[in-house]
Amino acid sequence: MKASAQDQSRLIELQRLDSHLQNLQLKLKTLPEIEQLNAIATRIAAGHESLKSAELELGDVQVELKRSEIEVEQVSERIKKDENRLNSGQGSPKELEQMQHELGTLAKRKAELEDGELEIMIRFDNAKAKVETLKSDEAGLKQLEVELKSRYTESAKEIEAEISSSQGKRNEQVPQIDKGLLDLYEKIKGSSGGVGAALLVGNTCDGCHLSITPVELDKIKSQPADEVIRCEECRRILVRI
Repeated sequence: MKASAQDQSRLIELQRLDSHLQNLQLKLKTLPEIEQLNAIATRIAAGHESLKSAELELGDVQVELKRSEIEVEQVSERIKKDENRLNSGQGSPKELEQMQHELGTLAKRKAELEDGELEIMIRFDNAKAKVETLKSDEAGLKQLEVELKSRYTESAKEIEAEISSSQGKRNEQVPQIDKGLLDLYEKIKGSSGGVGAALLVGNTCDGCHLSITPVELDKIKSQPADEVIRCEECRRILVRI
């Protein structure tokens, strides 16, 4: 294939633009905020599930505490009622004796209920503190998520602006290159990791970074300036400047 030295030189400039665009696209896809946001999203989801479980637990303990309070109140009312009757002296000696015995039983029952209520209150306080901690953690993570999204947006905006600028330069460069040479370049680029053309630097291909044998190098140097050379190793277009 034949192509002017000028076209081949332009092809190298195009390759530089394409390599830069490729790096920018990779940078955009691998911004650190992306991984951080994914990690935050995972933590928020896990924390939300933990919060739901903790709120259910708190609700159950709250119901249990309310039931315990009602039981203590009922026993207290019964004790108060019996004490009033006992203090009034109403009833036979046997009835008063039975009432005295019942008051002792009720007092013991009340003490047991109050001990149980205290245990439930401790569980309630612990469950409530757990919910508040999880809510605080969730709020902190969401705030961090907002900040990371803002940082990502700014970083992505800068990269996208640079991509747009480089793409504009590429669009200006493409029409200036021989179509046959350009088509070959695009074909090689598509199957060679985004690099379709490379410079001959000394005796080394800048595409595969392998040395060219002296015999092959002499053969390349003997070719006309408009001859399109291919690297024997990587088959990329090898440009002599």
